[in-house]
Amino acid sequence: MDTQKKTIIFDLDGTLVNIEPIFFTIVNVLAEEFHFSPIRSEEIPAIKKLHLKNLIWKRLGWRIFFLPQILKRGREEYTKVAPIVPLFTGMKDILIKLHTQNCRIGIVSSSKEETIKIIIDKNNLPIDFFYHGKLFNKAQSLKEALKKEKLLLSETIYIGDEVRDIEACRKIGLDIISVSWGLNSKEALISTGQENIMDTPAELLTKLRID
Repeated sequence: MDTQKKTIIFDLDGTLVNIEPIFFTIVNVLAEEFHFSPIRSEEIPAIKKLHLKNLIWKRLGWRIFFLPQILKRGREEYTKVAPIVPLFTGMKDILIKLHTQNCRIGIVSSSKEETIKIIIDKNNLPIDFFYHGKLFNKAQSLKEALKKEKLLLSETIYIGDEVRDIEACRKIGLDIISVSWGLNSKEALISTGQENIMDTPAELLTKLRID
């Protein structure tokens, strides 16, 4: 973890881009459409402590039968607003600095391929590769990316904002740095035993040993 990695793979939503306001707006649009209880603003701090599975199955009460349809609609709504989703301040600078130091930069995300491409192109991000994966099997998505890009675990690191990112990386033996500015709270990240948690892009710069 203390040596600079040759390949840095980023999560997209909640790590590179600030999806939080849009995420909860879309959830509430879907709540009206699919007749489940919307999220109130005062609930958000508690919801950020939840694993995604607990949010979906317990708080939102989605039924597995309707899950594909709900996810399809949610991704459609996200793609519509993808051109205006803001990057977190400082994250593009990190990508540029990594690029100038000849690091390979990738994205592995649960968002649609079209959405990822829109955000990359709109912000002119120096991304070498990106992969879209399933919502509940990020470990498999990461394994596929590593295999297709011929990457070594020892030379690669993932940057993500959710508990499920930590779980996925542990499952395949991939190093991960967590960031606390995304969809899961720092408290939720700490509860997994994760120690490498960055609170600001400036801290992430230091951790990645970028001059």
